[in-house]
Amino acid sequence: MKKLIYAFILLGGLIYLSPSEVMAQVVSTSTADAKTQEKIKKSKVQLEKYKEDHRKAVEKLAKARADYDKKNSAGKLSPNDVEKITKKMSKQSNSIEKLDKKMRKLAEYIKKNT
Repeated sequence: MKKLIYAFILLGGLIYLSPSEVMAQVVSTSTADAKTQEKIKKSKVQLEKYKEDHRKAVEKLAKARADYDKKNSAGKLSPNDVEKITKKMSKQSNSIEKLDKKMRKLAEYIKKNT
């Protein structure tokens, strides 16, 4: 009797997991892998853009700081000008920090999924 029950369970398992369903599961995971790989490619491109933007922002901040130091040491800046320039430089610094954060996040995502 036990052998007959085991035979029915085995037969039911074979019917339940037919080869077409098993293949469908494999295909769905491979398409998910393809989508993940596509996202990783896009992330790498975006990371390169962020790096370029970061480099430009750092250069812009350095230029603004050098210009500020030059004009300030010559005494050509009014207190309002000093306030405007320092506010501009602080915004630029915040922008650089945001780019750093985005770059770190993308780098972690790429590292995690490769």
